[in-house]
Amino acid sequence: MDTPVTGSHEHGIDHVVYGPGSAWSQFDLGTDFDAGTLSVIAELDPQGTQGVVRQVLAMFRESLEPTLQLFEQLRASHSIDGLRFQAHKLYSAAGQVGALRLAQACRQISAYFAAPDRRDVERVDDPVSRAELEALLDDLEHEIVRVQRRLRAMLDEDAG
Repeated sequence: MDTPVTGSHEHGIDHVVYGPGSAWSQFDLGTDFDAGTLSVIAELDPQGTQGVVRQVLAMFRESLEPTLQLFEQLRASHSIDGLRFQAHKLYSAAGQVGALRLAQACRQISAYFAAPDRRDVERVDDPVSRAELEALLDDLEHEIVRVQRRLRAMLDEDAG
């Protein structure tokens, strides 16, 4: 296993960066993905010969388009239970690949629905509550698209 080196990204937050030769060191993570989370995935392929990190990120990227479409459908049909469930599901998946900003957007939706005055579906018909939910869903959809673009760039760089 490569020796971790403490580094910091452009916002000055320390994270662990593994040296050249690690299974995912070829990716420019920027601030979009947590290096520590990806290092755990990389441990499944210590020599980096199987491309496990790339495969996991590619599968996650492929899942995002249908996920985005599903959120749009659930949003249009005002399916509160569906939105709640899908936000929780995406939160878990995003966390597993280190897409922490996407996970945070999902967590905010879960927190919105967890509020005692919002457990009743009719409460979301209140204009203030509806506007708050719409803003959270806008943020989530924006973050999904942003992560899709980042993954496309990361994975296309690696392939070329």
